[in-house]
Amino acid sequence: MFDYQTKRAIKLINQAIDTLSLNLDGQIVLTEVGSNYYIYTPIIAALAGAEKVCAITKDSRYGKGEDIKKECLRIAAALGVENKIEISINVVPDEFIAEADIITNSGNLRPLNESILAKAKKDVVIPLMYEKWEVRKEDIDIDYCQKNKIKVAGTWEEHPDINVFGACGQLAIKLAHEAGYEVFGNNIVVWSDDHFGDVVSEGFRSAGAKRVITTTNYTDLLNGFKECDFIFVCDYDETRPYFGSNGFMDLDELVSLNDAFGVVHLYGEIDNELLSNKGVNVYPMRKGIAKFMTQTLGYVGLTPIINLQVAGLKVAECMIKNEESELVQYF
Repeated sequence: MFDYQTKRAIKLINQAIDTLSLNLDGQIVLTEVGSNYYIYTPIIAALAGAEKVCAITKDSRYGKGEDIKKECLRIAAALGVENKIEISINVVPDEFIAEADIITNSGNLRPLNESILAKAKKDVVIPLMYEKWEVRKEDIDIDYCQKNKIKVAGTWEEHPDINVFGACGQLAIKLAHEAGYEVFGNNIVVWSDDHFGDVVSEGFRSAGAKRVITTTNYTDLLNGFKECDFIFVCDYDETRPYFGSNGFMDLDELVSLNDAFGVVHLYGEIDNELLSNKGVNVYPMRKGIAKFMTQTLGYVGLTPIINLQVAGLKVAECMIKNEESELVQYF
């Protein structure tokens, strides 16, 4: 009936629901459904007892909305929850918004701006599927929410029951390996001064890196740069371009010091073609965008994505029931 990945996903979903005691009994949830691991998003809410799950999918480079809808409903039917799930393709119907008790801040629903929020219930709650400090105004109109007393909360990703954030270290190691670096015995500069940098640096050290410098100081970068194997760029708040005519790093200077260094990027405005044309090994081989991950935690595997989604829905449950929890990061 199910392939191995689907069977494993259902097991992990049920385990996470039990671990966090997620109970959405009677709630109507508006969320997304995507490709690959994100196919399970509405199924999680349905298995957690939601009365109804309205999900939005879109045609994208990851797949056709109609194919995603069919696959999600096929899995839901096998689990006996297909009657709880309604899926819309490329459109967010007004009735979906109006009846929702919970609206998740998920990719296919963004931006959650006034045109959407004005149609929602006054007591709707919005869980961010990431931590409070990562909030992006282009994702959600926080000012409108606060003005209209709409409850919004981030999800503490390092809660000991889920520890989603810890997977960032594994993600960094995977990207570095795919870029051609051993990590073990390497000299690495982690360009960050936030928690991403802390977790990534610890991941590299635990994997046996020879030297890891964590900084956002250009002088620190230059110090000992001749020995640097690669720069890992993951400063969440940096919005300036790193290289090029408007960049704050001097690419010619770096190449003159070390013509064999590389750039691996998780966050940040990175012109991959510019770097490649200068002979710099860059990975992933696509443009980086400020405040958006070049690869999500789903690139590591099922567990962090499922745990984060279940945790985000638990945040919503706590907001609805006015329950205190370390998991909930109120604005």
